[in-house]
Amino acid sequence: MARSRCEFRDGRLIASGDLSTDVDTSFDGACQQLLAERSKEPVADLSAVNYLSSTYVGLLAELALNLGQSGRKLTVVAGPKVLALLREAGLGAVAILEESKR
Repeated sequence: MARSRCEFRDGRLIASGDLSTDVDTSFDGACQQLLAERSKEPVADLSAVNYLSSTYVGLLAELALNLGQSGRKLTVVAGPKVLALLREAGLGAVAILEESKR
């Protein structure tokens, strides 16, 4: 599996690699920064993610729900495989799901 990398940059959560069952503290930290950032629309860029476990789907759902409480809506950008998983999990009910242009 490809090593995962998560960061908060330019007002966006950016993740890459395989997000498996071992929760990456940098992912959680980036989520917290995205929650605190109020000057930009909240975006989670998963375009470079190859694999996403159910743990991370849950974390994204929690992030989207928390953003929704403050009147904001999370946009998740991902490749077709990850996007299909997110749609199947029902994340589209609480977040905007967009296919990556890559």
